Amino acid sequence: MGLLEKAGVHRAGTASNSCAGSDAGGTGDLDKKVEAALRTARAAYPEKQVRLWVQDEGRFGLKPVLKRLWALQGQRPVIAQRRQYQWLYTYIFVEPLTGQSDFLILPSVSVPLMQVALDEFSRAVDPHQQQLIVLLLDQAGWHTSQKLQVPPNLFLLPFPAYTPELSPAEPMVTKLKLPIANQTLNTLQEVEDLIAAECVRLKQAPAEVKSLTLFPWIKHVLDSF
Repeated sequence: MGLLEKAGVHRAGTASNSCAGSDAGGTGDLDKKVEAALRTARAAYPEKQVRLWVQDEGRFGLKPVLKRLWALQGQRPVIAQRRQYQWLYTYIFVEPLTGQSDFLILPSVSVPLMQVALDEFSRAVDPHQQQLIVLLLDQAGWHTSQKLQVPPNLFLLPFPAYTPELSPAEPMVTKLKLPIANQTLNTLQEVEDLIAAECVRLKQAPAEVKSLTLFPWIKHVLDSF
């Protein structure tokens, strides 16, 4: 696995800081790092299909989510709220090139639950382990823990710290909030039902997902790769 690690691909452990300090309007050297990782993975495993996916989590709960809405001119819309502080988390996996996506709704974020998410994702997307998936994700502690047992068909590549704007998974978090926006919900089960229905819809709408997640820098990397 030395070739992949030299390219910045990690099974787990402390994330690399080689991209730190990238300017807010660009990718720093992230695009070069991702392209190098993909090329190295393909050279190391020529018999496998190499794919680039992105992962993130979104927190959803009973604290109201507000968004703008249409109203008659001169009338001020009123949205009823009932503030509660209970949460669940959606683990989001997306392949920007194809718009394929996968989701898992779990009660929290932690190393054990990240393990569950990685294992389920690996089985769902590549059950026979015939691929090599480079998975971009941020540097949250549950992503970089030495305790993670990363499935052999996955390799973890960290984003630079404090750069959520570079992640193609961020628009998916915003998209999943829409079904619960401007709603007064009483239980987490109601939240889960609405989020789950939107996850199912998005899985069946790869063109929409691709339009949200195929960022120009990702497209440039994949075109070069």
